[in-house]
Amino acid sequence: MVTMAEASQTFRGWKRPSGALGIRRHFLVIPSVVCAAQAARTVAEGAPGAVAIEHQHGCAQLGGDAHLTEQVLTGLGTHPNVAGTLVVSLGCETVQGVALHRSIAGRGQRAEFVGIQQSGGTIAAIAAGREALERLRNGAASDPEVTLTWADLRVGIEAAWLGIPPAQARVFSEVIDRLLKAGATVMQAVSAGRDGPDPRPTQVAYGSAGVAPRDATPLPYATPPAGRGAFFMEAPRSRIAQKTGLAAAGAHVILSPLVEGLPAGCPVAPVVHVGIAPHARPFAGDVDVMLEDLPSAGAAGAVVAALGRVCLEETALEALGDFEMAIHRIAPTM
Repeated sequence: MVTMAEASQTFRGWKRPSGALGIRRHFLVIPSVVCAAQAARTVAEGAPGAVAIEHQHGCAQLGGDAHLTEQVLTGLGTHPNVAGTLVVSLGCETVQGVALHRSIAGRGQRAEFVGIQQSGGTIAAIAAGREALERLRNGAASDPEVTLTWADLRVGIEAAWLGIPPAQARVFSEVIDRLLKAGATVMQAVSAGRDGPDPRPTQVAYGSAGVAPRDATPLPYATPPAGRGAFFMEAPRSRIAQKTGLAAAGAHVILSPLVEGLPAGCPVAPVVHVGIAPHARPFAGDVDVMLEDLPSAGAAGAVVAALGRVCLEETALEALGDFEMAIHRIAPTM
């Protein structure tokens, strides 16, 4: 049951030139190809608010994979938590930086472009990139500050909770119910393996409201939903690739059930890690909420509160600049 505090909770945000509403003021530096990654990192080093992403793609990719790489990078570059995007290109890659910049700017995002070959080399490109970042920061200073509610936000949820024991899974179902009742849009990643899509999501009742997704057919990976409500999104098994896809689809904040590995941040969206016992019990201090084998009656409220908290303040992983990203591949890269 949604509480009055959840329904009335507000968050500080900013309105972008595109009309998007974000809860962060990131300046994203995107290498259009792995060959430009070092230059992108150097441009972002020490620049206030700048985040440089890394990926292993952009060249020697065919058709669908090249298109998906560009789609994901465009989605990250136009994310509502991003106040401005700088594309750093080598110049001879498959995913052309000029086209990527055009795609990002075409969606109304504040964007700049720097080409290593066009600049005459890496050192000149880095200098030009730093100047471009300064222009982005100056431009973002005019973004109006706004007050947001859950109804303005998209929450992405990784797929792993669909396979946890029923007592713990019921907590996530209640969390989704509360978010939907508060007006948030919920995007649930649906992983698929060798045996095809996981059938369990279509059987999930979203809490007492019994709210069903708008369409039982999942959205394609990294595709923003049309409208508000509950949605499924196709995703690979990799939890990092799921985060990347949810962020590229516009998730303002991501809920990560930690059933394996360690916490991992996202470059554009804060992540709430829910430790699933028994796996996460040895490092309970590294997660936002610990979900024991028999969760307490207030567990769902604690998860929703953690989501609200990271909408208001920086997470520990954000402060450390600790994040990972992975772009789903359709076929092996050459």
